[in-house]
Parts: sequence; structure tokens; C-alpha cells
Amino acid sequence: MIGTDMSALFAPELSPFISTIISEGRFGICKGLIRIEDVNTGCSTPIKTTPEGNMDRFSVILPYAGCSIKWEILFNSLYPQTPPDFIFDADDVEFAPDIDNLQNLVDWCPSDPECLLKAIHELLSEYREYHYSLLKQHSRLTFEYESLMKEYNLSSPDIEVHVTKKGEHRIGPINFLIKLPVDFSRIPAYLTKDKPGDDVAVLLVTFQSPECSKVTPQLYLSPRIEDVLGDSSVMRIPPYLNGGCLIDYLPSVCDLLKNKVDQVAYVYEKRRDYVHTFLTVFGRSVVEYDTEAFTHINFLFEWHDFFFNLGIDLSSQFPSHPPTLTFQSVYHEEGGGRPYTKIIKDYPYSPRWSANEMAERLRTYLLEYIPAFQRGSVTEGSL
Repeated sequence: MIGTDMSALFAPELSPFISTIISEGRFGICKGLIRIEDVNTGCSTPIKTTPEGNMDRFSVILPYAGCSIKWEILFNSLYPQTPPDFIFDADDVEFAPDIDNLQNLVDWCPSDPECLLKAIHELLSEYREYHYSLLKQHSRLTFEYESLMKEYNLSSPDIEVHVTKKGEHRIGPINFLIKLPVDFSRIPAYLTKDKPGDDVAVLLVTFQSPECSKVTPQLYLSPRIEDVLGDSSVMRIPPYLNGGCLIDYLPSVCDLLKNKVDQVAYVYEKRRDYVHTFLTVFGRSVVEYDTEAFTHINFLFEWHDFFFNLGIDLSSQFPSHPPTLTFQSVYHEEGGGRPYTKIIKDYPYSPRWSANEMAERLRTYLLEYIPAFQRGSVTEGSL
């Protein structure tokens, strides 16, 4: 169960903490959701039969550095005003957070529903420092981390590191989860306005050993960026070369994303310029146009007392591909009661022309084509 149904299982004094971490908890670089498992009670008395629950202990699953870390949280429903105890995963037996940095546990405020959420964030900050301390025991990994921080002016929350220890002397794999410094602000607003969330790209780099002999990079995009740029799982990021360094590899991935953003913005800007120019040149004949994505504009033209509609559709491949012209008669129909229509995709066009030249060239083409369209409307269409 999730949401309010989950919080209803807990003792009334604890329920606000659970509701808050479920509804407001967003953790790590990816702002991932928390999961709650293993809900139980430490009370030896039978479970209440009233609508109020009495559960007071549970596990949380938190996203961190491409892994899922599991912590147990133990309240005492008989003394709900006291702070909880935390039990960390067996793989992190050496993790001993500095109590001086856990102010929300030290100064526990049972009346603050965000107190547990704040405590978890403080513990995650300590957890990040703990794994950085493990990293610093290996010179090559330290170089990879610190050179990234310096070269790209990153802060600690921009890189999550997880070091897996296997026994006393065996280390690996080691994960670096890096928030890529890519500007997504040029993406047209209409492409993301109805999609909640952040605009984030992260790179998960896995070193199989501290010597960095085998490295596997994976790119992940936030859902709304993936909707615009395409599925990150099929995006061909550059291979990581043997003996390479992150400081040299990161720019190639950033450039790949930047080029995709630039292409989306370029197509949008070209469509916008095209539509604005046609509004200027043929403004008195405009019926309607797409004011958001600039993919369509419709005109009502008159030529020697012959009226017709002209629709111009611009695809996501514009200006590489020419707009599609749709001529429709206002007088005659074709089969099924539809207006007599001709769709033209092949006409004089060059993507190298400016928007003004495209408008003038189309004007010339219209004057040449309209007589043929009028004849077809009269001879092939029906009233």
C-alpha cells in the first residue's frame, strides 16, 4: 500500500512522518521516490482492532548512486515522542554517521511532520561522505572524482559515489552517478509544459575495480527530457575507451545531448520564423495558425474570384524537408462529401533559403499552380 493507506497502518503519533516521506520524499540526484517495506510493530501486545494502526517499524528503500540502499527505522509506539533508531544495511557495517551532523535526530521534534524526512536527508549526506572516504583509499578513483569536481565546477550533490566492499580486501564495483552539466532551457516550453518533473540527465559510470580496468557508462534522462530527445536506452553514447578518464569522456556525452537540444530548438525556431514571415506576407488571408508549436498555418485565398483554402504543415524535419501544401476547394467536393483536395509535397524549395525567400518563392509557385487547381476543382469535383 502507498500514500495515506500506508500511513494508516502506523500509530497515530507516527502517521504524519510516514505521510510526509511518501508524499514529499525525493532523494538523490534523480529525485527518486522512497519505498517502504517490512512494516511491523515492536509491541508485544496484540494488534489493535480499532481503525488506528500501531505499526512502528519499517524499512525504507532509497535510490543512491544507481543502487537501492535499505535502512530499517525503528520507532517505539509506546514512546512516540522519542526519535527513531536506524539500522543500516549489512554491507555498510562501517558506516558511522557523525551525530553532530544529525541535528534533526539530536533535536527531535515530534510535532514536526517533516522531522523524519529531514533526518533521512541528513543521513544520506553522511552516507555520501562515508563512501567518499572509501573512495579516497584508492588513488585512481580519487583522481577521477576530484578532477571532475574541479574541471566542471560540480558540487558534492552533483556526484554520488557508491563503493561495494566484498570482504576485507576486495573492492568493486564502484558507481559514479553524475548529474551532467547540460542546459535544457532551450527546449521549447510546449514540449514539456504538461509533463511534471525536472530536466535532468545523469551518467552512471561503473568501475569494476579500483584500477578502473573495465568501465561501463549508462545514460539516463528524466521522463520529460526523454519524451523530447528520445529513449536514453537506445541513444548511442560514445564508447568508453580503455585507459580513458572521466574528465575526457564526460564532454563527449554532454556534447551529444547539447547537439540534440540544439537540433530541437533549431527546428522550432525555424518553424516559428517561417510562420511569422508568412503572417507578415499573407497576413490578411490568414484563417488560423499554430501559436505554440508553429506546425500549421491555414489561409483563405482568392484568385480571379476563385476562393480556396491553403494549409501549410511543417514537420519535425523542417527545414530539411519542405512543408506540405494542402489545397482545398470551397466550392466542390470529392468522394464521401470531402472538399476537393490536392496535397503537394514536391515543389520548388531549398532548406538554405531564408523564410522571406521561401514566402516569395511560394507566392510564385501559387500563381503558377492555382489555374490547374481551379480547373481540377471544376472538372473533377462535384457541387
